[in-house]
This record gives sequence, structure tokens and C-alpha cells, in this order.
Amino acid sequence: MMNEFKAESTPRRGFLARLAAGSLAFVAGGQATAHANLSPHASAPVEKAEPWLMRIKGKHRQIFDAMEINSGFPLVMTHIWLMTNKSAYNLSPKELSAVLVLRHSAIAICMSDAVWAKYKLGEIFNVTDPVTNKPAERNIYATTKGFALPPMAEAAMDNLKNRGVILCGCNMALMHFSEVAAEKIGAAKDTTLQEWIKGLLPGVTLVPSGVLAVGRAQESGCTYCNVT
Repeated sequence: MMNEFKAESTPRRGFLARLAAGSLAFVAGGQATAHANLSPHASAPVEKAEPWLMRIKGKHRQIFDAMEINSGFPLVMTHIWLMTNKSAYNLSPKELSAVLVLRHSAIAICMSDAVWAKYKLGEIFNVTDPVTNKPAERNIYATTKGFALPPMAEAAMDNLKNRGVILCGCNMALMHFSEVAAEKIGAAKDTTLQEWIKGLLPGVTLVPSGVLAVGRAQESGCTYCNVT
């Protein structure tokens, strides 16, 4: 198990406690939205509630499920799937759909450099910047230019987005870890939450929960790959 939770002694227990307290309503653009009326197999409201699902097309569809940062390997595995489908089978992008769901501690991969710097995410998630050899104050997985693993720079978030990968960030994880970060630096929780929402990388869709997105993607024809 990766130890991205160094700053919190019982991270999963803390996450579950907040969940039980009912503090994790879905937030998008700063507005709370109720999704309780959607059954697990609801199909009619999908286009309105989760338009990212409508982007899943093509013959070959795969969901990559990331619960941990895992040194950026969730991104690398997504890149390799695209790359080898091209090199081995000469498949075009139109024939492929890749969905990368970043949930629990992997939510940090979705955040901007500004959020990483202000809220000391390198310390919270135990991520070292290979350039400084210190806790990262930038998102070392965000761009090809600054990617943590230079030989696999094409796996960076910006490049995956440009290649059509559907990027989903877990709202429940964002709410939990934004609260952890707020407590760490003594910031207001509500303000921190809004800054994290605004600080999502371009192309990331905030979904009600990562586990919901994993299920919806499979219902839309994706095969499953655990990249934790």
C-alpha cells in the first residue's frame, strides 16, 4: 500500500466518518446537486446528469480505476493501452475509448500547480519532486514538459486529455482531502473546497463519486482495469 496519507493517521477512517456525517454532497461549480433520485441502473437521466458517458464510443472501451497516485502509473497504464492498441493493431482513436477515474488519494493528480503549492500536497500525499528532491509544490503529473517520468512524458494529464481520454475526478475524494488540506494549513474549509473545485485541471470532469463512475463506465461497455 502506498503511504500517500502520511499527514493523517487514519485517512480511510476519517473519510468514512465524513461520509457518514453526510457532509459529502455532490458539488460542481460551487452548487450542491442532489442525485438521490437516480437509481443504480437509471438510464433516462444519464445524458443530463453525466454527459461524459456520451463520449464513450468505439469498439474498444476500457475504464482505468485509480485509487492511489502510485507514482503516476495510472496515467502510464492508460497511455500504454492507447499506444499498444495503435502499434499492435493499428487502431485509430475513433475505435478506442479510455476512461481514467481518479479517486481517493489519486484525486491529487487532478489538481493544479497552485493547489499543490498552497496546500502542500507533496507533503500530504508523500510525493517528491524529482527536480528538487523535496515534497512536490507542483503537480508533477500535469504536463508533458514537467512530467515526473520523462521517458513516459506522453502519459501526462494534458496529453491524455488531448488524445481524447475521458478524465474523471471523484467529488467525494475532493471534498475529503480538501478538508484535510484546510486543516493542515489552518484555512477555511469552505474556501478551500471552492479553490480545489476551481483548481481542477482542464478536461477533468468532477463526478459524484469515483466508484459510481467506474460502474457507469462498465455499464456503457468498458472493460475494467485496476491501475492502483
